[in-house]
Amino acid sequence: MQGFEVELFPEPKEIALLGHMLHVSPTVFTTWGILAVVLVLALVFRLVLVPRFQENPKGLQRALEAAVEGLNNYVGSKLHGMSESFGAYIFSLGLLLIASAFVELLGLRAPTTDITMTLALGLMTFFLVNYYGFKRRGFLGRLKSLSNPFLVLSDLVSPVSMACRLFGNMFAGMIIVDLIYLAMGKFAVALPSVVGLYFNLFHPLIQAFIFITLTLSFIAEAAEEKE
Repeated sequence: MQGFEVELFPEPKEIALLGHMLHVSPTVFTTWGILAVVLVLALVFRLVLVPRFQENPKGLQRALEAAVEGLNNYVGSKLHGMSESFGAYIFSLGLLLIASAFVELLGLRAPTTDITMTLALGLMTFFLVNYYGFKRRGFLGRLKSLSNPFLVLSDLVSPVSMACRLFGNMFAGMIIVDLIYLAMGKFAVALPSVVGLYFNLFHPLIQAFIFITLTLSFIAEAAEEKE
C-alpha cells in the first residue's frame, strides 16, 4: 500500500533577499515564469517573425489578424461597444489560464490549482464588473441597480463562485493524473500521458472559456444601460 498526499496550498519556499529570508509560494514563481516566457515569445513574434505588418496580410500576420478579429467579435457579442478596449484583456486572461495548466506537462504545479490564484482572478472580475457598472450606468444608476439585496449578494458571491469553480476543476484534474500515475506504477507509460494531455490542454481550454464567458456575462449585466 502506498500513501497519497496532496497539498491544498503549495508550501511556501524560503528565499534570501537583501539579507532577509522571505517565504514565497511556488505559485508566484511559476506565474512570473509564465509571464516572462509569454513576454519573450511575444517579442520574438513581433520583432523577428513579423517585423513589419503588411497591408495585404499573409502567413502569421493573417492568422494573427483572424484570431484578433474573431476574439473581438466574440467579446463584442457579449459587450456591445467595448470589444476594442476589452479584447486584449480577455486574450491575456485566456493565455494565462492555458499556460498555467500547460506547465504541469513540465512537472510543475499549475498556478490555477492554488485557490489564492483563482481567487485573485475572481476579484479582478469583481473589480471590472463594478468599474464598468459605474462607468456605463453612472454613479446613481449603478447604486439603483444594487438596491435589490439579492443583486448585491450575487455581486459579492460571484468572484468566490468563479474562483472555486476554476480551482475545483483544475485541482481535480491534477489529482486524477497523479492517482493514475500512482496506480500504474512502473507501467505508467501511455495512458497517463493521454490523460495528462487532456487535463493539461483540452480541459484547461474548456475552463478558460467558461471563466471568460462568465466574466463577460457579469460585466455585460452590470454595464447594461437601463431606460
